[in-house]
Amino acid sequence: MTLVLLAAAAAGMTAATTILPPSLPVLPYSFRQTTIVETLDKAHKSTERDTKVQEVFPVEGKMLFHRLISRNGKPLSLKEEEEEAKRLEAFRQAIRDGKKPKDAEQVTDLTARFSGEELERAFISEEIGREELRGRRCILYKFRGRPGRSIKIGGQYQKFFDVVVDGVVGQLWIDEEDRKPARGEVRLKKPVSIAFGLLVYIKQFDLDVDFERLEPGVWWPCKAAGTADARFLIFQPCVKRGQVLNENFKRMPSQEPPTAKAAFAR
Repeated sequence: MTLVLLAAAAAGMTAATTILPPSLPVLPYSFRQTTIVETLDKAHKSTERDTKVQEVFPVEGKMLFHRLISRNGKPLSLKEEEEEAKRLEAFRQAIRDGKKPKDAEQVTDLTARFSGEELERAFISEEIGREELRGRRCILYKFRGRPGRSIKIGGQYQKFFDVVVDGVVGQLWIDEEDRKPARGEVRLKKPVSIAFGLLVYIKQFDLDVDFERLEPGVWWPCKAAGTADARFLIFQPCVKRGQVLNENFKRMPSQEPPTAKAAFAR
């Protein structure tokens, strides 16, 4: 589960805006996802807010598609609906052709690169007790980065992982019966930088993720909230606060809605 939370951090510190799926087969459920992203000033007061609502469902039983329903409280125009329908068809056709869809989530691919062995080498975990969480017994773990170790992923995120893993601490609540994550918390215990802060300087990062038990042994992220305070290329400060809510989970009789609008009414 640590890989899911840290993969979020790797995605340019925008993890607070995207709940990531654990390493499971594609979920046979549709659900509604509401994402709120705020830009904050130096006093951490909101100066800009963007809200979008998406319908999420599996396509061809292989990948989740995020269909935009509304943005900042406004439903899509007819033209925008047509564009979403075309995007869905292109997404479906790419999967049928054995190709990666153009707008497939990058972070999902990133998490797939991790192995349990790599995670064990990169992090030190310790069981610290048991707690009841939302009426279920959980085993509580704390974890921290293992000094001098990283996760070998290659590509553009490798350098980020090299410097950030050692600075990460957190806690995980594992459901005692299902042995699945019920909650995760990640914190950056100290600022981290790349190239002495000339490229990237991350002052703060925190992320909390809660999971919902959909059925015995099947848990899925239902709520996430996080804040990131970073500076890029010296002159580009960026403070973001994000929330994501996944709700209205509906088990699908087939792999995807029969029509583009099937899962949710306006």
